[in-house]
Order: sequence, then C-alpha cells, then structure tokens
Amino acid sequence: MNVNNDNPLTPALCKLMQACLALKTTDTKTLASYLNRSPATIRNEFQRILVLMDVHCRYAALRTAEDEGWLYPQKNSDKG
Repeated sequence: MNVNNDNPLTPALCKLMQACLALKTTDTKTLASYLNRSPATIRNEFQRILVLMDVHCRYAALRTAEDEGWLYPQKNSDKG
C-alpha cells in the first residue's frame, strides 16, 4: 500500500468510503441508513469524491483510495 499524504478526501468522505468497505456495498440507501444521512447527501458526497479523485465510478474511487492509503491514514507524529 502506498501512503500518500496528498489525500483529497475530507474526514466525512473518508468515513463514507470506509462504510462502503465495511458494508461491502456502494448502495446509496444502505449507506445513508448506516451513516444516518439522507440518500441525497450520500449521492452528493459520491459525486464530490468522483470529481476530487478524477475517476468514473464508485468502485474505481474505492480502489484508488485503498491503493493510495487514504482510507486509514497513518498517525502523523507532527500532530501533538
């Protein structure tokens, strides 16, 4: 896994992507229920992710985020 510090994802977007992996789905209604958000919010967040990551689908976004190490960032020793 490559750990890239140039993570374009906000903590909320990371949480959405982590939920996708935990639930093994990208289904809007399932994720909305799990995260206590509206389906419209989930759709908007996915659109934002696709634009930020310059990918064409949710699965490509998940793969890219995993490959880059953006979903579970390492603890930064500079933060104190």
